[in-house]
Amino acid sequence: MPIANTVGSIGDGLKNTLVTFERARCHMAAWGYSLGRRALEESIKYSQERTQHGKQIAGHQLIAEKIATMATQIDAARLLTLRAGDMIDKGIRCDVECSMAKWYGTEIGVNTTRQAVQIHGGNGVTKEFVVERLAREAIIGPIPDGTTEIQKLLIARMLTGFKPLDN
Repeated sequence: MPIANTVGSIGDGLKNTLVTFERARCHMAAWGYSLGRRALEESIKYSQERTQHGKQIAGHQLIAEKIATMATQIDAARLLTLRAGDMIDKGIRCDVECSMAKWYGTEIGVNTTRQAVQIHGGNGVTKEFVVERLAREAIIGPIPDGTTEIQKLLIARMLTGFKPLDN
């Protein structure tokens, strides 16, 4: 292969690949919490419209707790992702921050869409309500660009400096 076809500097292949992973992980984090955000919006709307025993379900404490938890977790995931993205924009290596954002953002996507299905009750599993599709889509999020377990392993290794022995 001609040297003219080299992308970046010779010897920087691994570094460039890891920087690409940083961006990809931020994208996956944003994708995950965005699914959760849409599920939250649908759940708020549904809880205001749906009545049970003559009362909006938004007034039930368990529904209110689910909505408050979803909103807080989504915002935390968004802030982790924004921090990592800001570091990328500034050219600062941020493997730990991107792994945290990817892990939390995609898992929150799964958790919040699942809660949205619960809030919708039996309607939550029908194709008439978008939360059914959001929950199916969110399930895949923790897998690409390193599973949740891999993200946790990377975070711990980077924080502790532990490097497994070469076999």
